[in-house]
Amino acid sequence: MYNNTKIKRYQLSESIRDKVDSGGDFDYIDGFKASIKDYIYTDIKMTDCSESIEKAFQSRLQLLQSETLIRCLMLKEGMVLALNNNNFPTYYTTLKSFLEIPAVLGYVANLIYSDSDYEKIIPKINTLHLGNRDSGSLTTGSIKAINVLTMFKQLDKFIKNIACNDKSEKEREEILEKEDVITSIYYDVCNFGHTNFNANLSIGVLRKNDIWEAKKDSTGYKEELWSFYMTGFLMGIDVIQIISSLISKNKKVQNFNLLNNPYYFKK
Repeated sequence: MYNNTKIKRYQLSESIRDKVDSGGDFDYIDGFKASIKDYIYTDIKMTDCSESIEKAFQSRLQLLQSETLIRCLMLKEGMVLALNNNNFPTYYTTLKSFLEIPAVLGYVANLIYSDSDYEKIIPKINTLHLGNRDSGSLTTGSIKAINVLTMFKQLDKFIKNIACNDKSEKEREEILEKEDVITSIYYDVCNFGHTNFNANLSIGVLRKNDIWEAKKDSTGYKEELWSFYMTGFLMGIDVIQIISSLISKNKKVQNFNLLNNPYYFKK
């Protein structure tokens, strides 16, 4: 189901080559599966009210975390294949969905670290698992999905609170007033994934005398505009790793100590 395709190495243009450790970044992306596989489980029973509420909480969270991380590995696979084939429209569209993974995880982390009431936490986890947006006559189910921008807001809030640890009151105020960086990166990626100016930069170029020329390939774009397309990918990996670890370490989770379900990727 998951091939873990490696990125085909390529050289960046001379103007940025000395400013970017592309080889290290390629290795980092290729190692993503290994960094999160221990947070992914299978054969998870949806524990009901016949057992403790603590176990019901862990089972639902473990299911949500596992399905979310498996999906993110599949999205990462799609992005690597798109990069290997210089297919930037596909890459950006997939990156947009990939960045919604840390939003879900950040929403969950903020929830379980800020609330101790299982009766409030479990319904929200169920909503993340079962919810859908309204789609007219094609709507599936009656549970309304949580808006993705709401999840990004909670993610940025959670990240800022981490940054505020051991800081003075003045420093905390400055951190909390700063831009919501992850949300801004998501907005930027959306501009490259939707039908607009940024989305067409990899498709054609305006030459002299106002002549637009369709590109024969995106090699030059790939070699020169690293910060356009790679920032979101690398940041997404960073945040997914950090938040997955913090979820597992939460005192209500304790690495899912009440469950005994097998890992999806066998050790």
